[in-house]
Amino acid sequence: MVVTLPDSLKEATSYLSPEDAAVVAEAYAFAEEAHRGMKRRSGEPYIIHPIAVTEILAEMNLDVAALIAGLLHDTVEDTDVTFEQIEERFGPTVRTIVEGETKISKLAVRVYENEQAENLRQMLLAMTNDVRIILVKLADRLHNMRTLEFMPAHRQLAISEETLEIFAPLAHRLGINHIKNELEDIAFRYLDPERYRLLQRQVRMRHVEREDYVQRSIRMLEERLTQEGLRFELSGRSKHLYSIHRKMERDKRNLDQIFDLMAIRAILDPEPSGNGMAREDAEKAVCYRALGIVHSLWTPIPGRFKDYVAVPKPNGYQSLHTTVIGLLGQPIEVQIRTRSMHEVAEFGVAAHWAYKEGVVDTDEVQKRLDWMKQLLEVDTTADDADSFVDAVKTDLLSERVLVFTPAGDVVNLPRGSTPIDFAYHVHTEVGHRCIGARVNGEIVPLNHELATGDRVEILTNRSSQYGPSQDWLNIVVTRGARQKIKHYFRTQARQEQLESGRRSLERALRRRSLPVAKLTTKAKLQEVADKLLHSDSPDDLFLAIESQRLSPKHVVEALVPELATERRKSPVHEAPKKSVSGVFVDGLDAPANLAKCCSPVRGDDVIGYVTRGRGISVHRVDCPNVKHLMLTEHDRFVQVTWDAPSGEVFPVDFEVIGIDRPGLLKDVLDVISDMNKSASRVAADVQSAMRARIMFRVDVKDHAEIEFIKESVGRIADVTRVYRTKP
Repeated sequence: MVVTLPDSLKEATSYLSPEDAAVVAEAYAFAEEAHRGMKRRSGEPYIIHPIAVTEILAEMNLDVAALIAGLLHDTVEDTDVTFEQIEERFGPTVRTIVEGETKISKLAVRVYENEQAENLRQMLLAMTNDVRIILVKLADRLHNMRTLEFMPAHRQLAISEETLEIFAPLAHRLGINHIKNELEDIAFRYLDPERYRLLQRQVRMRHVEREDYVQRSIRMLEERLTQEGLRFELSGRSKHLYSIHRKMERDKRNLDQIFDLMAIRAILDPEPSGNGMAREDAEKAVCYRALGIVHSLWTPIPGRFKDYVAVPKPNGYQSLHTTVIGLLGQPIEVQIRTRSMHEVAEFGVAAHWAYKEGVVDTDEVQKRLDWMKQLLEVDTTADDADSFVDAVKTDLLSERVLVFTPAGDVVNLPRGSTPIDFAYHVHTEVGHRCIGARVNGEIVPLNHELATGDRVEILTNRSSQYGPSQDWLNIVVTRGARQKIKHYFRTQARQEQLESGRRSLERALRRRSLPVAKLTTKAKLQEVADKLLHSDSPDDLFLAIESQRLSPKHVVEALVPELATERRKSPVHEAPKKSVSGVFVDGLDAPANLAKCCSPVRGDDVIGYVTRGRGISVHRVDCPNVKHLMLTEHDRFVQVTWDAPSGEVFPVDFEVIGIDRPGLLKDVLDVISDMNKSASRVAADVQSAMRARIMFRVDVKDHAEIEFIKESVGRIADVTRVYRTKP
């Protein structure tokens, strides 16, 4: 049976060979049959969505595997189709992309924030296997954003927020600017509709006047470039609304002070080099030649030139940006790049997966994606999914600055980074011993914010005893620097605890006039550590003494068993078993503490974790830290149970999300008051024009009270979500 693609999809994929077009048509028929009878929220047939996603991928001229995955990306999740069927019909590559996409597709905001964070973590790690997984996901998210009006108001806000925080920065990091710009503008429209409409009106009012000015400038530049014999294409470029809004907010400017609302873009086609010059060098040379022509035509504004050709952005973007005084004394920005640079500027890494009869520039793709390896490094060191996502937002998806070492090497850091971040990026020891910095030859304070183009030199103390300051944790921006500083202080604290435990044991031995050196050999201490702690490390013995899990007296008696004989002669009656912090710990006599990361409450399912030096830490079984530790230290977990109620209460934090209106906070507090409870730590803020957030803490007796409070507050008008948060 001959399958015909919809006209729009046929036109979008017209760059394919007849053989590959036939495979795409087969995939369309497969998807259409799988989704037959299904509808979207808009009432349209569901197949409209995979078609639109595939058309977005085809705009980037992606290869056949990516297009087929775009058509099939929802089949396994929403229909009876299996991964095995997809592999059998379309091959293992398509299966890998669809499988990766399916695993990361359920990103709805759940009851607990950490579940959403875990989904995001899986998504970001999945794309390290094949970047086409995230390209399909970005196309999927873009079409969902285009049809967001059919979702309820609270979902519009949640999806837009997630898009602005994760997906738009991800598109930017991959260099796919046309998707990034559209995602940002749509999310901006839903998150702050009032500001969006105001800015849209202001820009529209200036558009006609600016358009005429840009066209006249283009005609002037066209004439000069033609005289110089260059091959080129000129066009006007308008800055998108969210970018204007962000620049106004960041630089505290009004619209009239934004010089690059509209710009001239020059795309050059360099002549084939006949003098043996490498293609890359020829492309750079023609850009600088065009820049000279622009600067001879109009006067450049000092400090308004950016060279991304010699020093590309981390996502591979290359272009020359210069702002000049043009006609009538008005400033205008000119962007200069070659056609191959333009492809990377628009499509980023997707440009290297473009359809080229099966040829992919593997080395170039790998060069563009080196930063993704850092995702795997972050995952191995992050404590939980929340901290992983925070680290990715801060270190990998944030805006960047490019600074130079004294030797001229480029260092890529998040915007807002300080000399301390730079020092730790160079080497851990350089960071630890940093005492000052020179930026562009001048001494600056350590909290100085670095800017693109700065030349940074770190001044260090040569003493190995010198170390960082606790205050640095409030200054650094990068997660790597913060982690290294914290590790330094943890190491220092551990060393002090070891010394304190050792001194306590030595004092106990001297009090009994026992030979210290003879009884504290490594072999003796290992033997006692194994007997008392099931550990072969003397360090664990000293830490146990310092944390009072073991008394020096018990360790001395283990080292010299004869000393315990007298004590055993008089019978000791075992004290009745008592609970600690409201829980019984099975099989261990150790202090128990309720974990602060998940704040368990009587009635929660709980489990105990044997810490190193701090007794038993009691967690909820669904605590993300427990999930993480179960994989690596399963044998340190013990069973714990709640004792009978004895009147104690547990502080629990709640967060309420709702549509902003007058009196919402009062209604929430009235409900709490009606339960004869007092709310503490009450805080409220308005996150956008429509969304309000209220936080409060209430003392509860057990888990049942938590559910009752959530249910009661959830019935208040305009409240969309109530959940229990971390303290």
